[in-house]
Amino acid sequence: MSFWPLGRRHKAPDEARPAPVEAAATGLPLVELWTAAGRRTVAIDPGGRRMTDFLNGDPIVKVVLVDATGGDPPASLEPGPHHEWRDLDIDEVLLAFPPPQATDPRRRLHRPRQLIELRIGPFEVSGSVSVPPGAQAAGFLFRQGGRFEPVTRATVRDTRFELFEQRAEVVLVNLRRVDVLRDVGLAENVEADVAEGPDAKAPGG
Repeated sequence: MSFWPLGRRHKAPDEARPAPVEAAATGLPLVELWTAAGRRTVAIDPGGRRMTDFLNGDPIVKVVLVDATGGDPPASLEPGPHHEWRDLDIDEVLLAFPPPQATDPRRRLHRPRQLIELRIGPFEVSGSVSVPPGAQAAGFLFRQGGRFEPVTRATVRDTRFELFEQRAEVVLVNLRRVDVLRDVGLAENVEADVAEGPDAKAPGG
């Protein structure tokens, strides 16, 4: 399947994707997928799984392509007979931006966060990850063995465009395509609230 070219995109430093909100009640969630060649917005059916678990499953998944050229796409898609399902090779995806998710304050955990920086394809990503006390982020992430792992409060830069910067509450990074991963240190707020939502992952889980 083909991807739209990234093109030049400018983001002010204080612009960010919105914080998690209540997800759409019906329809399939939309995910923005980035490769080295471009980006695509797709609708997927995770079958009740977290987005991270879904992307860490079968390497070929079925998706519905969504035309996002006319502006921001809706929060979800109600598939119909006119929609075409296509195969997507997950290994081609470098970064995945999941939709905002509802969080239950009663299911929030306090976990240490560590700052990391990484380079994956043409992209540089900085943000934080949740790790067990005493663990180093880089080693812990690779020991998990999954294809994708979440980076929160992330800033993404495209090295091909000097002024390109985008922020996101959560971005899922394909660790199998990472070129460089560096530990930066503890986040300023060491004990961070981490929701046990669809894209949260317990240390060692």
